[in-house]
Amino acid sequence: MRTIRRWWSKKGSQFIWGLGALAIAFIIYKTQGALINEMLYRASSIFRYDISVEQEKLYGDRTIQQLENQINQLEIQNQQLREILDYQNQNPGNTVTARIIGRSPDSWWQIVTIDAGANQGITENNPVIAIGGLVGRITQVTPNTSRVLLISDYNSRVGATLNRTGYQGFIKGQSTQIGIMEFYDKVTDVQEGDFITTSNLSTLFPPDIPIGKVVSINLNRSPAPEAQVEFTAPIDFLNWVMVMTN
Repeated sequence: MRTIRRWWSKKGSQFIWGLGALAIAFIIYKTQGALINEMLYRASSIFRYDISVEQEKLYGDRTIQQLENQINQLEIQNQQLREILDYQNQNPGNTVTARIIGRSPDSWWQIVTIDAGANQGITENNPVIAIGGLVGRITQVTPNTSRVLLISDYNSRVGATLNRTGYQGFIKGQSTQIGIMEFYDKVTDVQEGDFITTSNLSTLFPPDIPIGKVVSINLNRSPAPEAQVEFTAPIDFLNWVMVMTN
């Protein structure tokens, strides 16, 4: 008995740990480690990051951002429509308000399509204006859409007048916000900042529609002087226009 007690006092703890290890090994073998995985999962849950909460927050932030963008866009459109309405009230006449619904990157400065056509009284060669001045003219009409040749197109020619002096010429497009005005005669009195409007000699456009202002001058150009004119209508980012049907 004493021998057993001495052995137990020396080896008992090792024997118990050994049995425990065997039991754990047997459980792992029988469950293929499932119990260990479950224990590790529960132990790590304290430190594990809740991805679902972050995903929900991210979704909520994106939804709010999308709604804010839509509100901003509606506010911009509302402001543009108010400006057009004010312009129409100050300039009474037969005009049709239309929205730009088509514009190709390859012909950004040449042609746009609007959502108004023959059913709204639009015909070919009707002038098209926007807040700021002349935009172009109608070149093709369907029942509910029309194509507009912009004044910034290379093929566009608009009879123009230098307001301050009455000098006559025409403006041709350069596929930019800047057009070139070529004068019919030799001129000497042209200044930067001079305003250009449609000519009273034009057969396509009514007189005195704003076109732009002079930003540079070349009086030595042959056969006639020319000036660079910055269009006052925002040709590069049009959204709404008005078609002069009368």
